[in-house]
Amino acid sequence: MYSIAIFGGTFDPVHNGHIQTSITLQSYFKFDSFYFLPCKIPTIKPPAQANNEHRVEMLKLAIQNHPYFDIDLREINRDSPSYMVETLQSFREEYQQASINLIIGYDAFLSLPQWHQWTRIIELANLVVIDREHYVQNPVPEAITRLLTTHKKDTKNSLLNSKAGIICFFDAGHYAVSSTAIRNMLKHNQDVKNDLPKEVYEYIKSWGLYQ
Repeated sequence: MYSIAIFGGTFDPVHNGHIQTSITLQSYFKFDSFYFLPCKIPTIKPPAQANNEHRVEMLKLAIQNHPYFDIDLREINRDSPSYMVETLQSFREEYQQASINLIIGYDAFLSLPQWHQWTRIIELANLVVIDREHYVQNPVPEAITRLLTTHKKDTKNSLLNSKAGIICFFDAGHYAVSSTAIRNMLKHNQDVKNDLPKEVYEYIKSWGLYQ
């Protein structure tokens, strides 16, 4: 079965944590296609600080030496808010028989009941939950507990051989870096060179972003 990974986010900016997590995921699951999905109009998070063009260009620079990564611009090209359920529906219409796998962080996974039409998401895709904190002991909403009772599988084969409906937890390592922290450090002229791909760091400096 053809397999697709979708890694969504504002990528404001894309950093080494994003890239290393993706490399670890791809090395293990070996998805046939791995898409970074930049968000245009977030519905949960605050709006991005850098504009769409800058964020997409930084993504291009970050993945240019990784031929198995690609960028999908369907949310950037959409004028409406970036509802993941609509994005996954669009992918499903395009890849009707594929295993579609949404990469999602643990905190975002716990907030799933706040998402637009959230119960449809597991009908359209599998979820790969990145538990970077080694199963952080956060309170789990009752709706998520019920979801895990029905859908949780921890095997790679069950994920890659299912079009949708599987939840798989995966430890991709812990990277003590976030886009929010990087923006704050740049604003205060602190060094972030080690947190960003070299080309992304140079791009940010050349355009004076996040000042």
